[in-house]
Amino acid sequence: MGKRSHKARSGSTTRRRSHGGGASRPSAEDVLRGLPVVGELENVPSFADMAPTQLRREQLEEARERIADRLGREAADAVELGCVVRLDRGFPLVACEGRTLRAEHAPEFAKGDSAEAGIMPTVGDWVAVAVPPEHDMGVIHEVLPRRNAFARWRGGRRGEFQTLAANLDGVIVVAALGTEELPLARIARSVVLARDCGVRPSVVLTKADRKQTAEALEADALRVHRLVGEQGDVVVTSSVAGEGLDGVRALVPAGSVAMILGESGAGKSTLLNALLGADALATGAVRERDDMGRHTTVARMMVKLPGAGVICDAPGLRSLPLVGHERGLAKAFPEISELAATCRFRDCTHGNEPGCAVREAREAGELDEVRVESYLALANEMRASASTLDPDVVL
Repeated sequence: MGKRSHKARSGSTTRRRSHGGGASRPSAEDVLRGLPVVGELENVPSFADMAPTQLRREQLEEARERIADRLGREAADAVELGCVVRLDRGFPLVACEGRTLRAEHAPEFAKGDSAEAGIMPTVGDWVAVAVPPEHDMGVIHEVLPRRNAFARWRGGRRGEFQTLAANLDGVIVVAALGTEELPLARIARSVVLARDCGVRPSVVLTKADRKQTAEALEADALRVHRLVGEQGDVVVTSSVAGEGLDGVRALVPAGSVAMILGESGAGKSTLLNALLGADALATGAVRERDDMGRHTTVARMMVKLPGAGVICDAPGLRSLPLVGHERGLAKAFPEISELAATCRFRDCTHGNEPGCAVREAREAGELDEVRVESYLALANEMRASASTLDPDVVL
């Protein structure tokens, strides 16, 4: 597979029919025909934009030795270093030195160590990829060790996660300002996930032009600052007025990669279009009844920002269940977590139990009320799974 050009694949997707007349699942060739043509994609990061390090090149050499043991030296010598910059329906787009190409997975991903470990390439992954002669597609043989990974619970078995992006330098949480209450609970969840990934979270408040008064805007921004604390930055923007965009660019300096996270209707795509200086990404209308929008981002992808670094965008996430992220909660609210470790009872819920250090500090005015409320709400939700997933963390 892979000898035809991508322009030949750019026609409409077709479905093969079974002998019984019913529609069957599309083949890989059918899927490829429906994918965007590589040469027509805009704002795709190059290999240099991803800032490959010497460590990555050393990891590639180690991967080549493993591939040589499995497939022979000739196959290993054809392997290059690449970074996954886009993921469409399971076919990664990989930026290599001097070219960007579609890739498929080597057979070992279906039956080898990668499948057993649950490691499949995602955006931001550095991979060992080979391009067989006379083919226009690469073959990914290995995912190189990840520096970190942004993952959320898939809603299946306990401890089963979906990795959305890897090797990040930051996470940007997008939330829309408006006439309704600020989504502080949603922001807090995202901050916990970012801290569990090991990166600094930042919050970008969009649609500042929708606030009626400067006082209301300042009050909303202050509440978010209090929630995030010293753990991250807060930037207020209006894509319509072009305000705050330089502040967002400063969150993603050249050579860095940040994931942008927000639910549908938060204004992610509109913000990215403003940063790119063109309507490169689809945007959708927001329902008046609940201020929510439809998914407009359909693929996980990276875009290069002019004069800045790389942003990893993903479809809007309607839910962010916090299962197995107790360490992220502790990192997001360290002052409360440290107090919780000194409570008289290990299973203290920080309510009416005697000897509760968190309640005592709260009553003494030593803790920010916005942060305490968020911490307790998330801790109560996560407590049921903590004993089995991460028993050494005290909530």
